[in-house]
Amino acid sequence: MIKKISYKDQIYEHLKQEIIMGDMKTGEIYSEQMIADKLKVSRTPVREAILQLRFENLVDVFSGRGFSVRPIHFFDVQQIIQARTAIESASLRALIIGLDTAEGQEILEQMEQCVERDMPATLSDENNYNFMRSDMEFHMLSVSFTGNEFFIQIMNMMRTRLEQAMISSLREQLRPIAAIDEHEKIFSAVRRRDTDDAIRSLVDHMIMTEDILREIIID
Repeated sequence: MIKKISYKDQIYEHLKQEIIMGDMKTGEIYSEQMIADKLKVSRTPVREAILQLRFENLVDVFSGRGFSVRPIHFFDVQQIIQARTAIESASLRALIIGLDTAEGQEILEQMEQCVERDMPATLSDENNYNFMRSDMEFHMLSVSFTGNEFFIQIMNMMRTRLEQAMISSLREQLRPIAAIDEHEKIFSAVRRRDTDDAIRSLVDHMIMTEDILREIIID
């Protein structure tokens, strides 16, 4: 069956993309009515979407005044990268152990497709949004393999917050090309079943991302 996407979900995705791309600015107050008028919908699905964004720490809601985009600080990025490194290291280890399963082989094929086709195909995107989405999908593959609902939920909760920062890092000259190389090293190690090298490559990738964001995000 084809699942019908609710107005709330569509509005949530729209607002989330505007936050990630920086179209909605920190420090400005937005109202439910303003968004509803712009999208030509009622206020109810807008309110529901904003509540979901607040749950994901993307916005602050002010009673009777509206909401604003929550600024991202480098301390937030550090904590997210620490959590991601821990979860993804455990996930890569589990994936390598399970590579002989049909599920493991399917994930390996999807990882290869991501680094060999999907990410390079988006290099021409001027705003880097699709590249970033492919980047994050690569990382989610090993996490989804574990079937650990807590891992998946935590990663999804952190994902948009980090995407908000990643868009800035990808605007650095040649960063997308370097990022593909870093992902290829992770994939190659997984394919060779070299757990230590896979985790080491992941850590190196995360350190590089953190170093770039350190220069970009000003607290």
